[in-house]
Amino acid sequence: MSGIYLHIPFCKQACYYCDFHFSTSLKRKEEMMASLIKELILRKNELENDEIETIYFGGGTPSLLTIKEIANLISIIYKNYKVINNPEITLEANPDDLTSKKIKELANSPINRLSIGIQSFF
Repeated sequence: MSGIYLHIPFCKQACYYCDFHFSTSLKRKEEMMASLIKELILRKNELENDEIETIYFGGGTPSLLTIKEIANLISIIYKNYKVINNPEITLEANPDDLTSKKIKELANSPINRLSIGIQSFF
């Protein structure tokens, strides 16, 4: 079993308990996305004999990505890796990012699992 983890290092705000690499600025998001795509292509031979069963968007806050950005990353994976039929594709999300519009867009995307973070019920 193989999976691909995509670290999306952007957050709306810094959480005092977080030890992950992140940025609260989206100024370099396009550059980071281009680098992530380049990395996926450059490393494809590392898993050439494996089938990808899971794709996990973690972070940071991957729900800050647009549906178009998510779809582009998934497309790059499908073009460069052997992906099983119906893989688990997870997106970590903060509840405040999940508007009705965003949920409808995600429902029409390849994302089939949400990991919703609840830092506080306040």
